[in-house]
Amino acid sequence: MSIQLIVYPQNYDGSPNAISGNTTEFIVDGINFNTVSTSSQYSPLFAPIEQNAINYYIPTLAVNQWDRYMQSLEIAPTGSGGQLFFLGTVGGAKGIIQKLSNLTSGATYNVTFDIASVSGSSSVLTVSTYTGTVLNSSVVVPQSVGSVSVQFTANSTTDTIAIGYVGTDTIVFNSISVVQASASPSGNIFGLGDGQVICDLYEDEDIPLSLSVDDFKNVAEKVQSYSKAFNLPATKRNNRIFDNIFEVTRSDDGIIFNPYKKTQCVLKQDGFILFDGYLRMLDVSDKEGEISYNVNLYSEVIALADVLKDREFRDLDFSELEHDYNFNNIRNSWQGILQTTNPLPTGTFAGTVGASTTGVLKYPFVDWNHKHTIGASGNPILPNLESSFRPFISIKYLIDRIFNQPLFPFTYESEFFDTDDFKKLYMDFNWGSDNSPVVFANSGEMYRLSALGIPSTYLTLTYDPFIVPSDFGFSGGVFTAVADGQTYNINYNMLFDFDLLGGELRVRWVVNGIPQNQFTVIGSSTTINYTGSFSTTLQSGDTIFCEAIALQGNPLTGIKFHNVASVAVTATTSVNQTTDETLLDTLRGELGQWDFLKGLMTMFNLVSLPDKDNPNNIKFEPYADIFITPALTTPPLDWTDKIDVSAMKLKPLTDLNKKTIFKFVEDDDDFAFTNYKNQVGGHLYGSKKYDAGDEFNILDGEDEIVAEPFAATVIKPLMSQYPSLIVPAIYSMNEDGTSEGFDNSPRIMYSNGVKTLTSTTYNVPAQNGGAQVAFEDEFLQFSHLSDVSTITGTRDFHFGECQLLVGASVPDNLFNLYWLPYYSELYNPNTRIMTIKVNLTPADINTFKFNDTVFIKNRTFRVNKIDYKPNDLATVEFILIP
Repeated sequence: MSIQLIVYPQNYDGSPNAISGNTTEFIVDGINFNTVSTSSQYSPLFAPIEQNAINYYIPTLAVNQWDRYMQSLEIAPTGSGGQLFFLGTVGGAKGIIQKLSNLTSGATYNVTFDIASVSGSSSVLTVSTYTGTVLNSSVVVPQSVGSVSVQFTANSTTDTIAIGYVGTDTIVFNSISVVQASASPSGNIFGLGDGQVICDLYEDEDIPLSLSVDDFKNVAEKVQSYSKAFNLPATKRNNRIFDNIFEVTRSDDGIIFNPYKKTQCVLKQDGFILFDGYLRMLDVSDKEGEISYNVNLYSEVIALADVLKDREFRDLDFSELEHDYNFNNIRNSWQGILQTTNPLPTGTFAGTVGASTTGVLKYPFVDWNHKHTIGASGNPILPNLESSFRPFISIKYLIDRIFNQPLFPFTYESEFFDTDDFKKLYMDFNWGSDNSPVVFANSGEMYRLSALGIPSTYLTLTYDPFIVPSDFGFSGGVFTAVADGQTYNINYNMLFDFDLLGGELRVRWVVNGIPQNQFTVIGSSTTINYTGSFSTTLQSGDTIFCEAIALQGNPLTGIKFHNVASVAVTATTSVNQTTDETLLDTLRGELGQWDFLKGLMTMFNLVSLPDKDNPNNIKFEPYADIFITPALTTPPLDWTDKIDVSAMKLKPLTDLNKKTIFKFVEDDDDFAFTNYKNQVGGHLYGSKKYDAGDEFNILDGEDEIVAEPFAATVIKPLMSQYPSLIVPAIYSMNEDGTSEGFDNSPRIMYSNGVKTLTSTTYNVPAQNGGAQVAFEDEFLQFSHLSDVSTITGTRDFHFGECQLLVGASVPDNLFNLYWLPYYSELYNPNTRIMTIKVNLTPADINTFKFNDTVFIKNRTFRVNKIDYKPNDLATVEFILIP
């Protein structure tokens, strides 16, 4: 009986596959340099110039885009005519940086420059890499016309590369490229073609497998197939495959085996594939001179979690969704025709290639901060667009984006994801507690780096501008609105110094001619703080500035505005575009991709199975669609003649919990959710408490199924006097009774379509060039229900029945639709676990699917787990289906 373990080495001279090298380009815009001249530029005030530039950019640095830095009096790098220019002037530092994506930690990458010309030899060109703000490596690049290459080793999946130039010379580049370095194995490793190699096994080695799809007794865990640990001998062949990893003195020949990297493998018996997955090296042992490799195998679905666990949403690319943020486009989104800035590119999941509209991003009406006022007509007035309209993105689009990242080794298929209901589910991309998303494109900081004396007449305070975007309208200490409805958020922390003689200071903000936040203080030989924050909405030409005065009778030179090395004023302004940056460099950019996918699997009790014909293709379907429905239509496998009746173990499920709570994460700052909880005796909105009941009265204990990271969302009328304006309520309430937005956990909502209000309208202010809409009577409604107006046929995308604030509870919820079929079997008095020895052949294992049912002696079973060992009887755990 032949056992073969076949692996794909991590580096090989063959065709690329999920774990091999490739020639994918990791630099964006490294050929034509079209975006360099329009990219952000920053001039650090202190040395080291490059490090300070990295420190400044990194907190909000978007992936795959250029940013520039230059020392004072230097010219920023520019792109022109398809070339990149570093122009030397005073001999200072200048450079460009780009945060890369989808790198492989520990892998080596080639940085290749095509240099068109160099004007001299006194300047220094360097390539540096950073993980966050930490410098990993820096190497000097030879400056010669033509192709020049250097290397770096990635320390994370999103290292930042900095290309710096110091000196008075000028250097011109035709192109810059970053690709993964390739290496060939040392010697012939007995390949089968396409890089496959057969490992040597110990002569008596029978690799034991535990094949499983679901631990029926622990519903919170989905246990996947794996092998127990086993040893491989350190033969010449295996040593070449693993590149003598046990030799601590080995030199780096370019193909060092990385034990932290996935290695694709196939286990065969008599030509039948028993297992197709990945190999993990656990350790290398040396026992009296006999060296062996201790490894195990694990399945593709576990590998999917490994691939995604360190990836966040900020690693995705949503640039195709960029669009103008105004009420006209918000209304377009309601109809699924949001106007994008650019035509949809090849490979889009947002619509038709070349189209300029999309339906995957929508703006429903949401009570984000509860700051609506009531007009003279008794109807609500929106203070700004952001108070009610923030982006939601289609769940299906997000899944497609996750599975179509560069070099992503998996695909997926799902009939469930293609249903009309699922395609109407969206997740919020709220940017957090701020009224506007705090991103580089719409935020700025002002400093005061030298003393400014305060005179006896009001003086407008001025600052040293610190990368203030042009749409702030900032000049001479004054912000001037550049569009109607422009919102400014101002945070200030100013320092004023009093000399020994002291004096009296008054400082205040003036908003469109009206003083506010006035502060008066008498001091001597001290430093005082003037601190606070406010938000205001202006029309085009309106102004904001801060002014100070030394009141009469006090020494005019005794008070100074002095603010060294700290921020005096931080300002943000409303965005006029929704971009990749506003979506992903804010709150939702921090969401883990695997956390998102796992949360969906918990909500809908999804089972993930590798495709038998293509193990890298993962199938996602609800539990009942995988196990219960096929059992009703597919004939069972007859294993009656394969069992060993001499050793049979039949037992009930004894480790069940009496109660199980299904819930979402709790947003403690969510006022509507917390208020509901307090009013109904602690019940969590959207949760379900499952009690096993009288037939299981000997059970004890309680379990929780939490659809993390998602939170439940209360829906209710915006205010009690507007019963038809039913919207999600996602805001916090302060102790003083004021309300505001907060950094909410992500919400999954269903698109109910455009609704027409009855007996009310709402007022939308002029903003971002759009005109005021005084009597808007339509809105896009999102909720956790498929229909808010009726319970007939309505689905609830929360777990359990509860009294809603907009009507009666809905029985067709997540628990009843997707979890109850599972629990009806799990907590059935007739359910049994039977463990028995079965004579399974390699052909049985090769063709078996876990949604197959098995017929044994006039009873039908489902297989929960197979412990398979070649040349021996398999131990099979069956579930007796009631």
